[in-house]
Amino acid sequence: MPRTGFAIVLLAALVLTACGSSSAASDKALCQDLANLQATVVFLAAPPSTTTVGEVRGALDQLDSTWAGVHANEAVPDAEDEALLGAQEDYRDAIDGIGDDDAFAPYLTATSGTAQGLKRSYEVVRVRLVCPSYLQAG
Repeated sequence: MPRTGFAIVLLAALVLTACGSSSAASDKALCQDLANLQATVVFLAAPPSTTTVGEVRGALDQLDSTWAGVHANEAVPDAEDEALLGAQEDYRDAIDGIGDDDAFAPYLTATSGTAQGLKRSYEVVRVRLVCPSYLQAG
């Protein structure tokens, strides 16, 4: 009987280790995706004065697949996940109905709070996932 108990404990430890490493690998991939988007998030937080609305829309679209990964990740609490997705949605709503070729500068003031919220939410998720600061886009 002691051997059976030991075997069960050993099996449970192996299963937990396998699940943990799978989660760690998933987090590592998501952290790399987040690092790849850092320049996009910085751009959205403070677009240059020559930026068009279409360029901002394109940058917001680049976030979609990674934000979906954040949403699916159990390590990210719903409140943080919703803040990130909500900031992106609010940003899109602020420029809804404006032509892609229009200059973004007139909308900079109206979107700056949302843009800063997006950047803060992005940073909170990177911290939550314990993403290494040395990760570079690539």
